[in-house]
Amino acid sequence: MRNYNVKKLKILELLAQTSCISGEVLAQRIGISRTAVWKYIQALKDEGYPIVTTKKGYSLSTTSDLILPENIEKALETHKINLINKVYYFRSVSSTMEVAKKLAEQEKNFLVIAEKQTAGRGRLGRPWISNEGGIWMSLLIRPSISLRESFILTYLASLCVCKALRQITSLSFYLKWPNDIVFLTNDEIKKVAGILLELKAEVDKIDYAIIGIGINVNNQINSFEPTGISLKELTNRLWNRTDIIIEIMKNFYHYFQVKPEEILNEWKQLCLTLGKKVKIIRPQGELIGKALDIAEDGALWLEAENQRAVKIYSGDCIHLRVA
Repeated sequence: MRNYNVKKLKILELLAQTSCISGEVLAQRIGISRTAVWKYIQALKDEGYPIVTTKKGYSLSTTSDLILPENIEKALETHKINLINKVYYFRSVSSTMEVAKKLAEQEKNFLVIAEKQTAGRGRLGRPWISNEGGIWMSLLIRPSISLRESFILTYLASLCVCKALRQITSLSFYLKWPNDIVFLTNDEIKKVAGILLELKAEVDKIDYAIIGIGINVNNQINSFEPTGISLKELTNRLWNRTDIIIEIMKNFYHYFQVKPEEILNEWKQLCLTLGKKVKIIRPQGELIGKALDIAEDGALWLEAENQRAVKIYSGDCIHLRVA
């Protein structure tokens, strides 16, 4: 496993900056021969990049949407966001979570991004279909909090993604307990994004936390995911994924400096679950009741049908229609 070829990334960056660029100019800008440029271009085409060759030079298809890690790093530097040290970019991986685990020993804080995951997964090990066009990334950080306090990371991450999507698209996205970012269409809840948190920790110390983020952006939703929807399907247009990632990272930087109770308060303001009749599915059985609040320890307060309030720490949440 290795990081993406730097010269290939530079070619992609230069192609993204202009409508057409000659092999000679590419060679001069990168400091390689024209033959080497041609070889890199062919390799990029073989990997699926929509590069068009003409008599004048090379260009990207107008429908292309590239995630360029160098642009993300430059943007974070411009905004003085020192949250991560590096962005790792891959064309295809099994899972960005698995890649992050392998890289954890050689880098302190970083972001792993992939164009495609062949074995992406969500909560409880469920498969997450991760076709090209979406945002599939994992953020590895080493927060100075205890294992008991780590629940806040899922709330923080989902809040950051929800606010970023609202800021970029001007659409009203909401949060659904425990970790979904959703959109309401014709009174039907459609999932746009999800969060996955994995920790390496001891009782009093977290070695690292990996926050997995999957967002349906320009990808086509699989027919096996009837409750999912992408930004492209919502708006009938392509969205710049790099801009979305940068906005998410800016939000992370802000909310890492905010008290947990303030994060929970903002999360609750955007949450569709609270106040609703829900069914919670857990290994030990199902519970039906009204979602009341989020407790200080991150649990969902549920008023069960017997009027007894119980804390729910995990489970699948289904919103029920009230007759």
